[in-house]
Amino acid sequence: MREPWNANIHYDARLAACVPPGAGPVLDVGCGDGFLAARLAGGFAPADGGAAPARRVVALDADAPVLERARARFPDAAVDWRHGDVLTYPFQLGSFDAVVSNATLHHLPDAAAALRRLGALVRPGGVLAVVGFARFERRDLPWAAAAFVSLGVANRVRRKWEHSAPQHWPPPHTYRELGACARAVLPGVRLSRLLMGRYLLAWPAPGVASWV
Repeated sequence: MREPWNANIHYDARLAACVPPGAGPVLDVGCGDGFLAARLAGGFAPADGGAAPARRVVALDADAPVLERARARFPDAAVDWRHGDVLTYPFQLGSFDAVVSNATLHHLPDAAAALRRLGALVRPGGVLAVVGFARFERRDLPWAAAAFVSLGVANRVRRKWEHSAPQHWPPPHTYRELGACARAVLPGVRLSRLLMGRYLLAWPAPGVASWV
């Protein structure tokens, strides 16, 4: 059977690779259909590979129906599925070795508050990694053109699987606005453009990792 594919699932591998092999608890924020969380827990490993299974994976989503579909899709995955808003959910600060998120940041009303919250959940020496969307502006025309072509070809060749999570469009921030916001909130953050209209935000939390 053909493995499900869409651009979000494609970039799950990029996020999984950001999780250090020795990391323990991992939080997937806005887990949607559950593919990233299951991958991190060792329950879904497409041919393109991914990180080794984490000691513990918590998957959080604010949409109860999509969370239940994720749970049903991966009934054997060692994932702690939770319903709630990451901005208010009572996680203990600094309780995860890695916090990852795919296509969720643009759903949150305040990017600075969201990034501050996500960073606060990471333990010293851990990592925050986010794949998301930015709103194109005129100076982004080459990136927008590359995104349009690469996504269109990939969707056609790979036969795009339609996800079931709610959509929010357009993204509220441009790439430059998001970069300025991220650098103000998370010193040392790295932001890079990806194909198919995405970006990768990666931030190493200051301090010594607990698994070293």
